[in-house]
Amino acid sequence: MVQFAAARRVSLATLIVAATLLLIFTAGGLAAWRVLEDGRQQRLAVDSSQQTTRSLLELRNATYDTLVQRNLVLSGPGGEAPRQAFEAAVEQLRQRQAALAKMVAADDPLAGSAAVLARGLEVLTDRLRQTLQLSGTEVNLPLLLREASRERVRLTSLIDEMIDREQTELARFNQGYLHRVEQLRAVFMLLLLSAAILAIAAVWGLHRHLSASALRYAELEATKQATDAANAALAESRGRLQSILDHARDAILLVDAEERVQVANLAASGQFQLPPDELAGSRIRALIPGFGVREGEVQARRADGSLFPAELSVGRYAEGSAVCVLRDVTERHRLDALKSEFVSTVSHELRTPLTSIRASLGLVMGGVVGQLPPQARDLLDIAHKNSERLVLLVNDILDIEKIGSGRLDFQRERTSARQLLAQAVAANRAYGSQFGVEFLLEEEGPDAQIYADVQRIQQVLANLLSNAAKFSPRDGKVVVGLAVDAGNVTFSVRDFGRGIPEAFRGRIFQRFAQADSSDARQKGGTGLGLSISKAIIEHHAGTIGFEDAEGGGTRFFFSLPRLVDRSVPPPLSGAPGRRRRALVVEDDPDVGPLLQRMLSQYGWDSELARDAAEAMDWLDRGRFDAMTLDLMLPDEDGLSLFRRLRRREDGRALPVVVVSAIAEQGRQVLNGDAVGVVDWLDKPVDPARLRAALRHALQHHGGPASILHVEDDADITRVVSAVMGDAARMVPAGSLAEARAALAQPEPFALVIIDVGLPDGSGLDLLQDIRALQPPPPVLIFSASDMDASTTRSVAASLVKSRTDNRALQGTILNLIEGAPSVPATEA
Repeated sequence: MVQFAAARRVSLATLIVAATLLLIFTAGGLAAWRVLEDGRQQRLAVDSSQQTTRSLLELRNATYDTLVQRNLVLSGPGGEAPRQAFEAAVEQLRQRQAALAKMVAADDPLAGSAAVLARGLEVLTDRLRQTLQLSGTEVNLPLLLREASRERVRLTSLIDEMIDREQTELARFNQGYLHRVEQLRAVFMLLLLSAAILAIAAVWGLHRHLSASALRYAELEATKQATDAANAALAESRGRLQSILDHARDAILLVDAEERVQVANLAASGQFQLPPDELAGSRIRALIPGFGVREGEVQARRADGSLFPAELSVGRYAEGSAVCVLRDVTERHRLDALKSEFVSTVSHELRTPLTSIRASLGLVMGGVVGQLPPQARDLLDIAHKNSERLVLLVNDILDIEKIGSGRLDFQRERTSARQLLAQAVAANRAYGSQFGVEFLLEEEGPDAQIYADVQRIQQVLANLLSNAAKFSPRDGKVVVGLAVDAGNVTFSVRDFGRGIPEAFRGRIFQRFAQADSSDARQKGGTGLGLSISKAIIEHHAGTIGFEDAEGGGTRFFFSLPRLVDRSVPPPLSGAPGRRRRALVVEDDPDVGPLLQRMLSQYGWDSELARDAAEAMDWLDRGRFDAMTLDLMLPDEDGLSLFRRLRRREDGRALPVVVVSAIAEQGRQVLNGDAVGVVDWLDKPVDPARLRAALRHALQHHGGPASILHVEDDADITRVVSAVMGDAARMVPAGSLAEARAALAQPEPFALVIIDVGLPDGSGLDLLQDIRALQPPPPVLIFSASDMDASTTRSVAASLVKSRTDNRALQGTILNLIEGAPSVPATEA
């Protein structure tokens, strides 16, 4: 490309120089022609001027001869000869005058003088003829001579003036000619100089071109040598690469843009059971059906058609081309199966006897078998402590394996953060006393709701508290606190020990990490507790960390997302703003108000009827959404009241929850007639079962709650609908426009689920529309993106896709339907 550009530049320069020289030679030719033309014009002008001057002189002489001949005629003896001579002189004068007239053109400067001269000569000849007609005494010869002399002098002066003017004009013309000659000479010099400069430039350019060509030739020669060396190195590198590929244990395939194998190593030949030359040119999809569709673990096909699991990694190195690394994971699957079997064996064969050992030792140490000798008690105490350590070790190993395989189960629920912290302190206080350490809970402070697996969070707190106790000085304290901000709840455990060594801080949350092995043996522990805690907290979409505490020691902390407070129960049915009503038919003075308080906690208004008559009176006075019924009433059997209820127009479909000490007997008596009985609850009442029964009542009485699901992914919509089942009626909306149209309908929604990323904008834009509703339904953000604190403050709850299992999603939605605030919380 560079050589081509240089050749083009040389050709262009040559063309420019040739064109310039052509212009110079053309200009020189034009100048030479101009010189010749000016010389010819100058010669013509000189000839014309000389002829005119000669003609004027001849005319002056002819005028003089004519006067002389006239005078000779007058002064002579007479005769024809003098007169003929006079006439000849006059004729010659006329000829001279005619010749002059031909020489002088109409635009000639002498044209006017020539005309005056012609008239003067004509007048002169006429007077001369007139004087010849005089005779004798009439002739005054001196007078005629003087007159003729004056006329001759006047004409001669005019002729002399014309001669002078002609010579002046000739001199002026000659001067202009000389000036043009000088200009043309300058032009010739300039053209000659330009030609010389161009010739020099051309020679210099040719020299440069030849020098550059020589330099380029040298560079090309050097490039060729470098290319040859590079090709040799490339060939050697290819040899080394092929050797590396052939010695690699994983199959490596180079695939072109047409998805055909170009290069295959020996490992690929062995895995696919094909020679390398047969592999080359094969369709990659015939070998790996999942190529281009997915990476990671795929199924590969051998030449005999059998399949084997392999881990596929694809790297693009050119447009359409790729390098595929395939690792056979058949052996890994076998080892994973063995590992799973081993874990199952550990779980069953170790946990079961350990439980018996620990329980037995605990009973013995508790004095069940009586008082023990001091020596035996010391030995049993050692055994009991080591059994506890062994239980913790087995549990940690099983948990870390489950975390690694993604099989660690989480059962989340809504709970109080401060209550959870207090339970952890109480449960681990005895462990702290073994090290002479007291756990102090900061009593004053805020509380907030979290949605978490209580047992797993307790496990994290137990790990942090046990570490703080082990590494605190004896008779020391461990301070446990809780902090709440807009979107998070932060648990903290602060000890007053010696702190964490600087070299250990970067790997404190790694598996089996311990600051000092000798110290670990002294304090006990597996080095897995903090790693497990980190995994549990991150599964809850939280963060965990530590810092140096002011005044010495270390402060460990972890943060979990905070649920918004639920202050005012929402209207649950009917017209906007009306809470659902329940009729409590209960004669017991303690159970009746207790049921009312339970119902109020779940968002229900209730009326209490202490007998059947009062119950029928309440049914006559108003409408109810459900009823709790005690079968043992003072004035009527509850079963009879139930049958009467079913005969009423407003009682045929009224959901009834039987709450009685003889609930099971009542079920058997009614048997198949118990249409509309939602559940049979024995006393004492289980609040969770009562809540589930009310939920079931809502599904059968008022129908399932309507939920607006704003989601552009149809698969997600179907999954959420399947998760909720009959518990809710899902109304899908694939865009902001569809969502706004659904919100404009008169039917209220119990909940709005919003995805942030929508095709026509952000789902968060709907929050303003939802706030304008009366009453506004609660909002659940269910998106692939983590929400910031400002968004969390504006909604009832926020879940992250891929971090939320079906049970957590369903539980959150049901919690929000049953107990969400009537207005979106503005502060968390």
